[in-house]
Amino acid sequence: MLRPADAGAIAAAFGLPPDAVLSGPVARGQLGQIWRLRSGAGSWAVKEWFASPDVTAVEADHGFSEAALSAGVLTPRSRLSLAGSVLAHVGGTPVRVMEWIDLAARTRRLDPAAVGRTLAQLHRAGAPTDERVGNWFATGVGEAGWRELHRALVGAQAPFADELETLIPELLAVEGIIEPHDRPRICHRDLWADNVLATADGRICVIDFENMGPADPSQELAMVLYEFGDDDPARAKLLHDAYAAAGGPGRVLRRGHFSMLVAEQAHITSYACARWVGESDPAERVRLEAWIRETPEDPVTLARIDRILAAVS
Repeated sequence: MLRPADAGAIAAAFGLPPDAVLSGPVARGQLGQIWRLRSGAGSWAVKEWFASPDVTAVEADHGFSEAALSAGVLTPRSRLSLAGSVLAHVGGTPVRVMEWIDLAARTRRLDPAAVGRTLAQLHRAGAPTDERVGNWFATGVGEAGWRELHRALVGAQAPFADELETLIPELLAVEGIIEPHDRPRICHRDLWADNVLATADGRICVIDFENMGPADPSQELAMVLYEFGDDDPARAKLLHDAYAAAGGPGRVLRRGHFSMLVAEQAHITSYACARWVGESDPAERVRLEAWIRETPEDPVTLARIDRILAAVS
């Protein structure tokens, strides 16, 4: 793991002045955490992973973020190492250095029209592909999977086990709408409010391209309508109309277009629950429980899907 004393080694690897100071971590996600590096060349975000990343995937992530920048999306630009790569190893830890952008706190109440235009730019940046869409974005967990997970939670005395059991019928109902991705292109696939943030001057900034890959743009649009519509049909319509006016290729026309949203809810929830069962550290269990409770507190339901459809069709 990184330490503040690693500032000089990071600066040397990425061609930055030797007066660098490393502080943090200042933010964390599920896969890694961010430190802030200050030097005579300005401020930089330093990404550190909890487990060694797939180098090929990181390079692909970099390529898509560069294409997004060219399409007009505001996103932090990566700084290449002196060896010309996105990653460098510092004390055995792979790190990535990116432009620092001051960002506001997470909110689903961003300007919906601005979010719609940004998504259209992202979709124009992503090339069509015949790559297979992975299960995380394309399938549900199924009744047997949910029941087995619930039994494990009961056995581990999880305080949220009853909440999950109550929600299972609704989880299965929305899994019933899942359909295959149609005409996939390279998409971000992780456009939750954690990764679409406002800058200090109110612009929309997209971060964390690590889950990028093939997806139906209509399905990603539906996911963004859910997240940033925030169960307000008027917001959903503004976002959808702005996306279409900006040349976005997707359209949300039926329940099946919410398949990726449903699949991600299912896999995020089941993954976090399995992690909780296998975790022994109390602090990490508290963090995982907060993540898990996002689903029963804000579930994807057929009623919410139908409200969005009524607003945009």
